[in-house]
Amino acid sequence: MAKKKAETQAPVAPAAPAENNSVPVSSASAPVQLTPIIQPIAFVPYSTQNQDLYMYDDVQEDEYEEEYYEEVAAPVAAPKKKKASGAAIALIILSLVLVAVYVIGKFAVQEYLAFIGGVSGLDMILNLVDEFAAGFSMELILPIAVAACGVFAILTLIASLIRVMKKGACVFAKITTFLGLVCALVALIMALMDDMAIGYGLYAAAAISLINVLIAYLAKND
Repeated sequence: MAKKKAETQAPVAPAAPAENNSVPVSSASAPVQLTPIIQPIAFVPYSTQNQDLYMYDDVQEDEYEEEYYEEVAAPVAAPKKKKASGAAIALIILSLVLVAVYVIGKFAVQEYLAFIGGVSGLDMILNLVDEFAAGFSMELILPIAVAACGVFAILTLIASLIRVMKKGACVFAKITTFLGLVCALVALIMALMDDMAIGYGLYAAAAISLINVLIAYLAKND
């Protein structure tokens, strides 16, 4: 038993290296320095217990999220609401006033709003039917001009109501205001040539027609 134990503990001689397969290893002449591993460390110069500490990646992510939410939450500009045209409103009001001069002169203050010889503009239009039945004459040009001026005022009113949301005055309103002014001037000139008693109603019709023309042609369109 002792002999067997001695054989087990006996040192074993190293095996001889095989021929042509050995690689010589030289001993190190100096200590070997491995490549250092550099890890960035975030330094906070000042902080409190209530202050959050963020890593670099977290800050970048927060900034990205803020920019994203700002773009998404940016209010969308609402479409501009169209405003009513000031020129169209002015034409509507003046056309209504002109029609009122024709109508009110028949029922009230006829002595002030009469057109010719104490007769209102509405009466001249109503009498025109009977005068036409008797036959056409040059004397009918005056009541025809007065009636046409009132008709063009109504057409201007309708055109302005339709195009009230458009900037400026429409072409149709420009035409009707111009023709209304021409008719009012024809009636006024004929009354002056015949030395007729002209009432304030005819002067008012001519003045309003002139203002309508100025508004229609001076207003800026789209």
